[in-house]
Amino acid sequence: MASVSLVLSHRSIDVSEHPHAIEAFVAGADGCHAGWFVVMHYLESGKTEHLMAPDFATVLEVCAGARALGVDMPIGLPDRVEKGGRPADRLARELLKPYRSSSVFSAPCRPALACKTYEKAAAVTRARSAAGQSLTRQSYGLFPKLREVDELMTAARQSTVHEVHPELSFARMNGGRPLEVSKQHREGQDLRTELLRGAGFEITSISVKRMAKAGVGRIDVLDAHAVCWTAARIARGEGERLGRDTDVDARGLRMEMWF
Repeated sequence: MASVSLVLSHRSIDVSEHPHAIEAFVAGADGCHAGWFVVMHYLESGKTEHLMAPDFATVLEVCAGARALGVDMPIGLPDRVEKGGRPADRLARELLKPYRSSSVFSAPCRPALACKTYEKAAAVTRARSAAGQSLTRQSYGLFPKLREVDELMTAARQSTVHEVHPELSFARMNGGRPLEVSKQHREGQDLRTELLRGAGFEITSISVKRMAKAGVGRIDVLDAHAVCWTAARIARGEGERLGRDTDVDARGLRMEMWF
């Protein structure tokens, strides 16, 4: 197993002693500067652990046995670019109107993902788009993490590993209403923190500062918790899905989004 750092109640513990095989748990993962920030929530005790993993392979290894693992990253990529992205991308924007629609990036086509420069990826995207759509640099910035996920995902893994969009999760926590303030602003971060606290996650300024020292931003912490919250909903049979059963990519991966 690759090196990981696990924090439980702000105390480092040996991953080999991790008790997740004993108690049922769910998890949420969000890519960050330092790798992947993972929140693991135990369904019986209600306890939460925070895990830093260097790559997605380690996330899958440490979260093996999870009832559900939510990932804030597209799973299932088209071969061609449709206007507005995959059906799930378009549906997510509709649900997040009028405030948070722009938070949903269209998943890139898989041929573009293989490109090593932005210019080449943008050219491939335009060539595979009937409308001549290009690729934003912000979307291209996700490619390294997206490659990690795409290389390891299989149709069988989708029985437990699910694409989750944090803003859809926050909207559901907020009674189905998209949040007006962006998470880029302190006010928006505070609002999301309160929603998570109401959902049973205790996020303190101390824990956020600890994560920042490890290369995890406050937004990463909030998003991973929101994704974990949805994973718990999926495990309880309460999760909601965007996308049709027929929305499947060339590798057999369902192109869907959960919240």
